[in-house]
Amino acid sequence: MISEIFKGIAKFHYKHPLLIIAITVILTLILAYGMTNIKMGETSSKNMLPEGLESVDLMNEISNEFQDTNTRTIAVYIEPSEKDSAEHTTNPRDIRDIRDFAVIEYVDKISNLIKKEKDVEGVNGINDLIKQYNDGQIPKDNKKIREILDNINPVYLKQYISNDYEISKIIVQTSSNKKEEKDAFLNGVKKILEENKKPDGINANVVGMMAISSEISKSMESDTIKTAGIALIGILLTVCITFVSVRYGLSTLIPVTFGVIWTFGIMGYTNFEMNVASVSAASIMLGLGIDFGIQLTHRFRQEIKNNKLEKAMENTLVGVGRPILTTGTAATVGFSVLLLGTLPMLHGLAILLCVGVICCVLTTFLLLPPVLILGEKFKRKI
Repeated sequence: MISEIFKGIAKFHYKHPLLIIAITVILTLILAYGMTNIKMGETSSKNMLPEGLESVDLMNEISNEFQDTNTRTIAVYIEPSEKDSAEHTTNPRDIRDIRDFAVIEYVDKISNLIKKEKDVEGVNGINDLIKQYNDGQIPKDNKKIREILDNINPVYLKQYISNDYEISKIIVQTSSNKKEEKDAFLNGVKKILEENKKPDGINANVVGMMAISSEISKSMESDTIKTAGIALIGILLTVCITFVSVRYGLSTLIPVTFGVIWTFGIMGYTNFEMNVASVSAASIMLGLGIDFGIQLTHRFRQEIKNNKLEKAMENTLVGVGRPILTTGTAATVGFSVLLLGTLPMLHGLAILLCVGVICCVLTTFLLLPPVLILGEKFKRKI
């Protein structure tokens, strides 16, 4: 039964190779557009840690009760001096105390600009504390500023300024809960910090889990592309050396590459979010999917030596079709077991790899036979 099906597939491939390739390419282009919808998920304990564990649930409860998850922090700090960093050259004009008027004025300026950002409900900093104790004004005299701060209750002061007077915090309350809103806020604040000149020796950055999550998301995106690219080049070289043929090496790799595009395209249309564990998925799919192509290509090269082109493809699909399906099914079942784990980030990896294996099997059977057939016909014409 299965043998007859593969024979029928082989005959159809032999008669309509260009049609099959054209349909596959069109379908791939449609799915490739879906890749633009792939999003990097927010890196947080809720997305990475399992539910139901007492320690995790308690941590989330404490966070909800005692910490405002919509509070963002901006650190205004003194850059390391020459004593602390060999790369930093000390400037005589550099400010070495965060209580300097220029710093307070800078904090006041960017605080007012941040207040205008979307979803911002309140901004508080050392500037507000000084204004509160000085009739709404910031004195230009450094000595006066320090006198005011020295008379403020240390409990309140420590909320905005460090004991060594090297770091000051700007605390921002927002109503943003969605990742897109958080990213928009973060980009807006970064733009404000970049466009407004800082006092000499002073720097400012957004800090906290939101900023860390943003950096991790950027790293995931670049690492996915980089690792997949390196894997692609390494696999191509290996296959070309193994087959002693660039043509067969490229022919074997093309369907696998299409399979990866299909996978991320499908996941993009379903609004799939990548996580830390998903970064390695593309490389895993390439490494596993190339095995399907190697089996089919190797068998075809053996069959073409003693058979006509159509018969060679029939024997190839009948011979390796069942093993490829078995391997693909076994891999899909194996990866799906990750769904039984407690870590949420492994669930996303499991879904991605299961879809990836299925797509690589489909593209191997759909695209590789007509590519091999056309390649052989072209070779004989030459």
